[in-house]
Amino acid sequence: MRCVIVALTPSQGQGWLMAVENWGEKWQGQVVLTADEAYAMLRESHFDACLLCPCPEAEALARRLRERPPLAPPWVIRAGEDVPLGIPPGALCHLPEITCLARSLLRALTARPGLRAWDFLPDMAALTVVHPPLTEDLRGKLYPLVARRHGMTPAAVERSLRTLVESTWNRGSLHALERFFGHSVDPEKGKPTNKEFLCRLQERLTLAGRRLV
Repeated sequence: MRCVIVALTPSQGQGWLMAVENWGEKWQGQVVLTADEAYAMLRESHFDACLLCPCPEAEALARRLRERPPLAPPWVIRAGEDVPLGIPPGALCHLPEITCLARSLLRALTARPGLRAWDFLPDMAALTVVHPPLTEDLRGKLYPLVARRHGMTPAAVERSLRTLVESTWNRGSLHALERFFGHSVDPEKGKPTNKEFLCRLQERLTLAGRRLV
C-alpha cells in the first residue's frame, strides 16, 4: 500500500512515516512538503492513500483533490483523526485479496466475463467491503468512485452493472443463484436491483474476508 504524506516539516513527515509503516509491512510512505508536488505524484502514479498532516499545504491539497480528483483517487487520511470514512488501514491492505475473492464469487455465479462490468465489479464489490457506507448512496458515491478508478462515467458504470445483473439472472446457474440469493430478492420484481446484488456480494465477501484480517 503506497501512501503520500503531506507534512509541514521533514521531521513531522518522518514521524508520520514511521506511524504509517507500523500499520503493516505492506505499507510504504513517501513524504512531500507541498501540495503541488503531492498532486503531481497522485496524478502521475498510483497511490492507495494520502495522509494529510495539519498544515496549509495539506489543506490546499485536500481542496484540489475535491475539485479535480485523479483518475484513481486515494483514500484521504487526516493525521490526528480516526481513519476517515470508517476504513481501518488493515482493511485497505486486504483490498487486492478481497477483489480476487469477488472475482471467484462472480465465476461461481456464472457471470459472463465478456461483459463490461466484469472489469470493474470485483473492485467495486471489494470497495463496499472495506467501506460499507458506499452502498448507501450508489449514484452519489459508489458509481462516481468506480468511474474515476476505471476511466468511465457514473452512468456507464450503472448501465454496465445492470446489464451484468440481468444477464446473470437470465443465463446464470439456477442452482448458484438460489444458493446465493435465497429469499433475499422481492419475488414481485424478479431480478435483483443493482443495490440488492451489490449488498449480497458485500455480505458474502465480508464473511469470506474475515479470515484475512
